[in-house]
Amino acid sequence: MKVHANVMIKNEALVLHEIIPIWNTYAIDEWVFYDDTSTDDTVEVLKKKLNAKVTILNDRLPLFNETHYRSRMLEYSREQGADYVVAIDADELLSANLVENFEEVLKANSQYNIAYYWYNLVEGLDFIRQDPLYVNNFKHFIMPMKHTGTFDQYEGVMIHTPRTAPINLPVMHTKEYGFLHLQAINRRFYALKQLRYKHFEYHSKFDQSVESLNERYDPVVNGLDFNKKPIPPHIIGDIQFDAKVYDKMEEWKGFKKYIQENLVEGLITFGKEYLDYEN
Repeated sequence: MKVHANVMIKNEALVLHEIIPIWNTYAIDEWVFYDDTSTDDTVEVLKKKLNAKVTILNDRLPLFNETHYRSRMLEYSREQGADYVVAIDADELLSANLVENFEEVLKANSQYNIAYYWYNLVEGLDFIRQDPLYVNNFKHFIMPMKHTGTFDQYEGVMIHTPRTAPINLPVMHTKEYGFLHLQAINRRFYALKQLRYKHFEYHSKFDQSVESLNERYDPVVNGLDFNKKPIPPHIIGDIQFDAKVYDKMEEWKGFKKYIQENLVEGLITFGKEYLDYEN
């Protein structure tokens, strides 16, 4: 059984130093990355520190295109004979019990298109988001290649692309196993990242209005009110991660600077305290 991971990356070197020791405990045969032209040493860190085979793809497109990135990784994995592809981001981890039962979980994905609970960590490793849109937040992460189609089957998807291509199996949901998302583990980083996304989309060619962007982003951010609850012990296990790394990540990625230089007042519906901004 050959297992690939597909991960999109851009300037992730700082956080990778914290994440790769955890990733190295996964039974992944090959890590396939699409590098959106990183300007730090992300690629070097991946090649040096990951224990499994590392492949870096980069077509140097003039504009960000998530659909293309995910399709390129998936089709590479298909060509290399992968039986399963795990699609995660650079700020995500597998739950502790999923790692312990990895082969059993993969085999279940050959029978069902499983939507796993997306455990969004907040304020450290002990709590998860339970505000309205995250109480029942399930996502598909694992693609059994015998039953997986192509991203070409999605029409017109550019900015927000599903993690997985269409999977021709009955859908089931589970909280017994899950995936851990780290982006909200640091409140400042999360707020500035979402504001940066808003401003990027507003100024991009996709012609998004202030109103449409606020309607899409604000319910997800929920005014930074996470309604945190304790994470189940079997999900977090003995995972260790230092959330302070995101303070450095935010500075390196320049979220605050980008927002200030491209400021649209109507988009600042949360996180003003992190911008030195008054309307």
